[in-house]
Amino acid sequence: MAFDGLPLVVAWEMTLACNLRCRHCGSSAGRPRRQELNLDESLGICAQFPELLVQRVVFSGGEPLLNPNWVKIAERLGSLGIQTEMITNGINLNPTVVAQIRDTGIRSIGVSLDGMEGTHNDIRGRSDAFRLSLSGMKRAKSAGIALTALTTVNKANIKQLPEIFALLASLEVRAWQVQPFVPFGRGQSASDLNLTEQEYLQIGDFVQNCLPLAKLAGIQIATADSLGYYAEFETCPQPWRGCSAGLAGCAITSDGKVKGCLSMPDLYIEGDLREKDLWDIWFGPDAFSYNRHFSSEQLGSYCQNCDRAQDCQGGCSSKSYGLTGKFHNDPMCYYRLGQAVKVAS
Repeated sequence: MAFDGLPLVVAWEMTLACNLRCRHCGSSAGRPRRQELNLDESLGICAQFPELLVQRVVFSGGEPLLNPNWVKIAERLGSLGIQTEMITNGINLNPTVVAQIRDTGIRSIGVSLDGMEGTHNDIRGRSDAFRLSLSGMKRAKSAGIALTALTTVNKANIKQLPEIFALLASLEVRAWQVQPFVPFGRGQSASDLNLTEQEYLQIGDFVQNCLPLAKLAGIQIATADSLGYYAEFETCPQPWRGCSAGLAGCAITSDGKVKGCLSMPDLYIEGDLREKDLWDIWFGPDAFSYNRHFSSEQLGSYCQNCDRAQDCQGGCSSKSYGLTGKFHNDPMCYYRLGQAVKVAS
């Protein structure tokens, strides 16, 4: 049967260039990719989105604000009726940039916050990173831009989660995405940030206890990367039904390659937009086969005996691959670890 899903959400790596060298960066961002897309090529890609019913495009990086064409790309997407969002480290959120974000109609921005000042600066490798990001967040909030904070929880900041929440409440952010550290890219050299199974469960316990306080503060907490799936505190509006990479969304790298998710290794490139249209790549007969051709026989040893396996399909694909080198085989799944604790007790 031919695949009939559509890429409703597209994550677009504006550039791999970055003004930080974060220890946990899954993209090893810093220098731009060779031959990144120019403006005409980028606008040509935008023109392909409506026929595929793309609803939302998320600018990512690297640091997306280092792409000099981001304003014109955002304006083109807006003219096509496509919602645009951005994930940034916050360093460049000066008054001019914040006004541009507002005026181009970017609906919301997500700013990374990986601990209180000393911890954030250490992870980000810059002594003023926390101050600049915090100032940028305040400036964006004052401009009426919807603000989300993103925290990659690791061994260095896990004990600071209550302080981070209090700070975000004072900033009146709209949402807080909490995701566990996974050693992709540069993060493979940061083993001191790795979480133990017990610490992974502690993140879930924190989220569960924090949800009532977050509701009072008007903050929506979202968890990602197999954190909270099928747990009592599951934060997604709908139960997890497997990784959406290649099923309801995809990613575009800054040099025009297409893959299921920006966290996926470049080994899983599905096609090149300089050679084919997105329509042809998306509907290719063997495209995104790790998800589109899933069967229970593909489940790895960590997932094959789970009572949620058929629905879950092994959790977050990129996390599973990053930790085990295989899809559908997430060893750090909150549900699995929690079940093991129940059995032991």
